[in-house]
Amino acid sequence: MNVWQTLRQLKYLLLQRQWEGSGADVFQGNSVVITVAPDEQAISTLVTPTAIIRPMGAQSDPVHDEQPELILQSVAVRLSTTVPGDALGEYALIGGGRQGQTDSRGRGLLEVEEELFAAIGELGAINGMVIYNRAKSAADAELDDQNRYSCFRSYMFEMLTTEDRYYESVTGFVAADKGDSTCDLTWTPAPLRFDSRGVRILRVSGGTPTTNPADGSATVVLDGSAFPSPAGAQNDSSGAGTFSYTIWNTYDEFGSGTTERYSDPKTSTVTVA
Repeated sequence: MNVWQTLRQLKYLLLQRQWEGSGADVFQGNSVVITVAPDEQAISTLVTPTAIIRPMGAQSDPVHDEQPELILQSVAVRLSTTVPGDALGEYALIGGGRQGQTDSRGRGLLEVEEELFAAIGELGAINGMVIYNRAKSAADAELDDQNRYSCFRSYMFEMLTTEDRYYESVTGFVAADKGDSTCDLTWTPAPLRFDSRGVRILRVSGGTPTTNPADGSATVVLDGSAFPSPAGAQNDSSGAGTFSYTIWNTYDEFGSGTTERYSDPKTSTVTVA
């Protein structure tokens, strides 16, 4: 993924974080932003806990200087928490005066920090990115005009990204004869992203699969507007004969409710009895 996709994916993963055992969101929808605005201006409009994601400097292939499309991007994330009822600011740092296990109110900065690192870990383990945790600042605090302490800390990461956008395909796509003129389609889904929409599957007769997702002569098995349930499996009443199937992941980058991008296609051919 490139820098634009990486920052949006990090925001998506932070918004997906839930307090363990509660199912309650760590961050509200308006509490995570990607911005270069001054921290104070951004924080004043958000509900705590907050996460401000900021792109910093970058280098092109800093190790070998041979691949200009490979970028080492620095990213700063600034967390903040505000917890009332504490004259010394301890609650804002480690938590206290909680409203309940299913609520972010009363959670301290160090608790929210754990969720940030978990989201960063998902970028590496699930999305396959190379990420380095380079530094974090000292924890700072300030007292607002309502006698509430707010606690802040900044974190610096480096991520290997690409120059171009990337749209991940499914893997292991196989069409298998199930008998009775039906076919089983199975695959390993790609990781969910901020722009994931669904999968599109087309069927054509014969041994030559289509590579055009808008091929009007093909039969639509799945239209790309959603993922099948269970994920990674679909049954198709194809009839008897030889058929070629093509699958694409579909992506909606701007929330238009339509497919704006396709992954590279994966194909499989099968003879159905």
